Amino acid sequence: MNMRSLSVAVALACATAVPTAQATNGYMSHAYSPTAKGLAGAGEAALPQDSMSLVGNPAGLTRIGQRADIGLSWFSPRREYTGTNMMAPGVNIAPVGSTMTGGDVESENNHFFIPNFGYSHPIDNVSSVGIAVYGNGGMNSDYRSADTFMGIGTYGGNTPNNFLGLGGGNAGVNLEQLGISLGYARDVMDNLSLGASFVIAYQTFEAKGLGAFAGFTKTFTEAAMAGGFAIPDNLTNKGEDSAWGYGFQVGALWDINPQFSLGISYRTKMWMEEFDKYSDLFADKGDFDIPPVGSIGLAYKPNDRLALAFDVQHIWYGDIDAVSNRNNLFEKCNIQFNPMAYDSRYCLGGSKGAGFGWDDMTVFKFGIQYQFNNQWTGRAGFSYADQLIDGREVAFNALAPAVIQQHWTLGATWRLRDNYELDFWGAYMPEESVSGPGEFTTGSSAEIRMSQYELGVNFRWLFN
Repeated sequence: MNMRSLSVAVALACATAVPTAQATNGYMSHAYSPTAKGLAGAGEAALPQDSMSLVGNPAGLTRIGQRADIGLSWFSPRREYTGTNMMAPGVNIAPVGSTMTGGDVESENNHFFIPNFGYSHPIDNVSSVGIAVYGNGGMNSDYRSADTFMGIGTYGGNTPNNFLGLGGGNAGVNLEQLGISLGYARDVMDNLSLGASFVIAYQTFEAKGLGAFAGFTKTFTEAAMAGGFAIPDNLTNKGEDSAWGYGFQVGALWDINPQFSLGISYRTKMWMEEFDKYSDLFADKGDFDIPPVGSIGLAYKPNDRLALAFDVQHIWYGDIDAVSNRNNLFEKCNIQFNPMAYDSRYCLGGSKGAGFGWDDMTVFKFGIQYQFNNQWTGRAGFSYADQLIDGREVAFNALAPAVIQQHWTLGATWRLRDNYELDFWGAYMPEESVSGPGEFTTGSSAEIRMSQYELGVNFRWLFN
């Protein structure tokens, strides 16, 4: 292996290793490969074309040669909600509240820049190694107290403090995740390659303005039921907390014949350290692992210019209690109005404490690619996903309204010279909405909405 090339790859990986904000399929990107981004994520399993394809299927490393990718995209999610007081029609009110005149409350965080880096290197004629750096995130909301009814805040907190002085006012959460994949692939047969990668993960989290939930924490309610008093110190407004973790990924790529290729990949759960600063918020006292992901894809190339790709991806959000647990706070953790049904496990910080109620997600991805000439290749794609959020879970999900189901994408590659290429892509995720009971205010209802845009560019250096 060329040690100079490896050193450059590692240096670039460190330079781009910063958490990013991104929310498409839940908080997973619709794609990580620059070429697959133009195909709505199709092709990551069975049509590798760049070094970032390692993230989708490590087995593809043997098909792409020595190359490096470095890129940047602009990502813009638009998140808002409307909370309506059914007892006073026309007046929107917290929690998940709004203005006196009935306007919407919109998150202030709408613009993010997302870097990517990948490098692949053949060891010999049948094996290759690679590295890819990428980001996830998306619970990046910031609702201003001034935009709500009488300035009482998204979840009913007074400004600047609310119950127990734990922080009202502006409300929101911020989850950012960084992944570094270190992969190896080998051709075990002329038409079959197998690959594996070790994945290092780093994530940060911050919550603010959630002090109104102090009375629904395991810490507070257990003390109250015993006749005592305890303030939950690790619920909200604790600044940024961070955690490291790891996982593994395996994949296979089979060229059935010159026209058809079949790819399959599975990434395990990412076992993460706990968010200790938010042990009173998340289930199991701060546990927040990253869910397993599996993909299977088929690519069809009827000629040298045209390629079609179809992928099915499944994300097991249901395996992560912090995001999948149902909100049973009023039924199981309401010691003031329903003490006989009290079960501390269902309180915030308990083993079954309220999450976002997310279900598993299955995503269907379709893409078409056509090479117009030696300089230009065009792409288009569409994907459709299950809805993550049930209407009964709307109120809590105002913090992270991950309701997107569709992705419409366009992309292109411009070959500048024999060994230099530029990739371009754009994605539009039309607005989706989910409505249901407001949950935390008697007689209220809520609707959450999100739409997204993404534009990106990637520079590719082909060494051979």
